[in-house]
Amino acid sequence: MLIIYYEFIIFEKYFKHGNFIHMARNQNGIFGGFSGKIGNVVGCFRYGKYYLRSLPDKVHQPNTVKQLAQRMRFKLIQETLKPLNQFFRLGFGAYAVGRSAYSAAMSYNLEHALMGTYPDISIDYPMIRVSRGSLPGVANASMQLENDNSITFEWESIVGGSGAKNNDIAVILLFDPLKKHVQWFSNAGKRVDRHAKILLSETSGNTKLHGYLCFINERFLTGKILPENISDSFFCGILEKSEQKLL
Repeated sequence: MLIIYYEFIIFEKYFKHGNFIHMARNQNGIFGGFSGKIGNVVGCFRYGKYYLRSLPDKVHQPNTVKQLAQRMRFKLIQETLKPLNQFFRLGFGAYAVGRSAYSAAMSYNLEHALMGTYPDISIDYPMIRVSRGSLPGVANASMQLENDNSITFEWESIVGGSGAKNNDIAVILLFDPLKKHVQWFSNAGKRVDRHAKILLSETSGNTKLHGYLCFINERFLTGKILPENISDSFFCGILEKSEQKLL
């Protein structure tokens, strides 16, 4: 009979490479996952699951046009979306399964919100999604700067058998990419209102605001963060305002 001795609590396996010793720890027995490095395999635990990945091979041509383009695309999206990280917990929370909401937003916008070819790649702001879901959104939406230092949003409502209801809640996000300033209004009005008004106050400096609108329903407010309870965001336009900022 072959008897294998196994330490159930922690299993450590060492591989010596030159002056380095690599170690992996198994926390859950012989059938559990492990974290650490064994040879060219790396294990980690994230979002409730164990993952294994191999170390990449050496890159012999690290600066091909394709590689440079992909790096530029990733950098542009990352720098643009980083200020929206907190909002994505609402906007992409329904897709944070096995990953973060920010990762879900990055993945979607990396594919859909860039235009041009390397090296002339840029952000396509109307194509950015700050929220994603299957709840019906709007057919059209716009925003306008008023004389009383406010912004009025208007939209064409969609109500019917598709799941949209009059009491769905409008969520408005204003984003200045240059200043990396973000502010949102999570209860700006009802779908049936077809308009909402956001007040501004005087300050020094200029601002270039990108506006986005989405809807959530009452089930979303009870913690049921599912795709059917939030809509895709809709780009409402860009406003340039001197000597103004958000309240």
